[in-house]
Amino acid sequence: MKQRNLVRSIYLYAVTVAGIVMALTGLIGTLTNILNMYVFRLISSDSMPYELGTLLEFVSAVVVGIPVWLYHWGIIQGSRHPVSAATTPPQPVPATEAAVIVPESRRDLVRRIYIYLLSAIGLFIVMFSLINIVPNLYRAYFMQVPAVTEPVKPDGTLAAQAQNTYAIQSLIRNIVSVAVGTPVWLYHWNIGQREDHDLSAD
Repeated sequence: MKQRNLVRSIYLYAVTVAGIVMALTGLIGTLTNILNMYVFRLISSDSMPYELGTLLEFVSAVVVGIPVWLYHWGIIQGSRHPVSAATTPPQPVPATEAAVIVPESRRDLVRRIYIYLLSAIGLFIVMFSLINIVPNLYRAYFMQVPAVTEPVKPDGTLAAQAQNTYAIQSLIRNIVSVAVGTPVWLYHWNIGQREDHDLSAD
């Protein structure tokens, strides 16, 4: 029975991780492409059909990932607070059984791994995006691109424009990633800290 519950817990947390990672990837890509295509107009008309197809892929990832994550995370949270526990008064624990109950169960260990894994994923997204913001800001607005041989304009204007456009697109993606990754990090980090505090209080 315990092994079956452990396997079920591993399944729930694994699918939850897959769902939220898929949703995060799709959300970052969706917001980035929308800003590039329709807000800042950084995509040329020739590339628009391809970018639209990419946008639809990211949207599909969000549509699939968020329900998968929410559904399984709801099951996990519901199993943590059963209804019967709220109505049944706590029973005294014999001294001989206290040593068995005190250690953290395997399901709680899987939960803690999940919480801190998601917290780390959110933090890594924020960290790597912040690292790239300043370099992309420099490339987009301050770096002088050397003239490159161009069939149309030998002065290198088109090359410079293409370089700046790519840097601006990367900058937008970095900012979106920070905006998406920060709530994921804070949400799971706060859950982990609160549960650590509860365990210490016990």
